[in-house]
Amino acid sequence: MSYRQAVIDAIEKKQTPLTPWAFEMTGEFEAKYKKERPCDNVERDLESHVMFGRYKDVRFINETLYEDAFGVQWQLGDDGGSIGTPVNQPVNEDNVDDYVFPKINEPVLEKGLDAMRKDSEHFRMFRLTYSLYERVWSLFGMTNTLEGMVLEEDSVTKLFDRVAEYQHKLLDRVLDEDFEGVLFGDDWGDQRGLIMGPKHFRNLIKPLMKELFAKVKSKGKYVLLHCCGNIEEIFPDMIEIGLDVYNTVQPEIYDLSKIKKEYGKDLTFWGAISTQQLLPNASAEEVYKTSVETICTLGRDGGYLFSPTHALTPDIPIENVRAMLKAVKDTSWE
Repeated sequence: MSYRQAVIDAIEKKQTPLTPWAFEMTGEFEAKYKKERPCDNVERDLESHVMFGRYKDVRFINETLYEDAFGVQWQLGDDGGSIGTPVNQPVNEDNVDDYVFPKINEPVLEKGLDAMRKDSEHFRMFRLTYSLYERVWSLFGMTNTLEGMVLEEDSVTKLFDRVAEYQHKLLDRVLDEDFEGVLFGDDWGDQRGLIMGPKHFRNLIKPLMKELFAKVKSKGKYVLLHCCGNIEEIFPDMIEIGLDVYNTVQPEIYDLSKIKKEYGKDLTFWGAISTQQLLPNASAEEVYKTSVETICTLGRDGGYLFSPTHALTPDIPIENVRAMLKAVKDTSWE
């Protein structure tokens, strides 16, 4: 069975001989891995079942500061992460209507699409990062965005609509390509619940995401969502608007048996091996044991993509990642 078919079967709730798996990593972890275990491609060495068609149009101002295509400048920290923190605010109440969204950078986009065209092995997904809420707050500021959502200010509503319009144009450009799914990235939660609360999510975010999901579904592709934090209270909403795969399932937050029982017939879960606690701190033996237990909980009857909760960072020992790989290859459903 191909990697691609194994993931498709899992999404369709079919039991595959092995639970499919995915490993994503920061550049710092990749360099560390290659130093300890020389190889040409770390994701291939770890036999990851998925690949991403990436579209990331940025320019570096210096080694730790970069600017994205929307004019947001991001300062990288020293934690090994690859995103950073915004240090400017391109949009304010006075220029919401006048702000000019970037044109699609065709050479950069083509590079990501071409990588998917050439891949006949993996489950291919186009990554749509900062899909809606994250793009709004990165442009407008977190405090301004949340206050505007609560007060239902026209400036925030307009900015959400304009970001959604931009994402529709990007999807229109890519959806006729041959790949399996679109991965929306939009963090709505912290570890206690939805940052903006369910009321404001349903008022402003849900209707726009419903339209974006529908566009993907109309082309016969799967809808995947990366969303950090605890969003269990809106799992029914996400099922209603067409979500197929939810990432990332943080075990610090979720009762894995409960969500599998209550939502597993509708959602495929992706993640569940903690990069926050387990992977950086536990022994390889502990990682192996927890991985097997997690696969047995979430992987029965399909509906699970085994994975770390987030991209691997350089504080995670290589032997712990190899222990994950051994666990998923040892846990056969045959």
